Amino acid sequence: TKEGKGVYHMSSLLNELEYSKSEDDQQENTAGETTLPSVAAATESTNSSEYEGAMITSDNSFVESHVKVMGLGFITNMAEYMVAADVLVSKAGPGTIAEAASLSLPVMLTSFLPGQEEGNVDYVVQGEFGTFVSDSDPQGISDVVASWLTDVQKLKHLSANAKKCGAPDAAAEIVEAIGESALRWKNINDSKHAKS
Repeated sequence: TKEGKGVYHMSSLLNELEYSKSEDDQQENTAGETTLPSVAAATESTNSSEYEGAMITSDNSFVESHVKVMGLGFITNMAEYMVAADVLVSKAGPGTIAEAASLSLPVMLTSFLPGQEEGNVDYVVQGEFGTFVSDSDPQGISDVVASWLTDVQKLKHLSANAKKCGAPDAAAEIVEAIGESALRWKNINDSKHAKS
């Protein structure tokens, strides 16, 4: 972020993170292909729909036991990175958390706006699909993310809990409920006018 916190500050530490997974422990993606873990890190921009992002991946051809960080700058296709990721590192934005949960994506929250986003941290922590470590503690963030990436069972547990908390069809259900309500009111109005 512009203040020097968030994705790029954190990613410099994550770049040093040791990653020691055997080939047997590699994750399976939704297509059933074996992939190495990756982390999508995002910081929502306050004045737009853009994200400051970094994709953090492990690559066997890179120095073994390390994580590779690719700074992406501002991106508008965060959903594509979230689908490919095993963990999301972000501030406690409600839309981002909802998207992550609907994708069964574990979440590492690093900051929140007092008042309006505090409840989002509780939702993630109580839902057991992520945790909060302040962006003022980048080493703590990297330690937790490293523990998740090196524990397949923990990632599966977090992912399953995210799926339970997620509501991928929420928008369609809301539109349907609004439509049903509008139809009921129309019928009530029509019956009142028919009696007059």
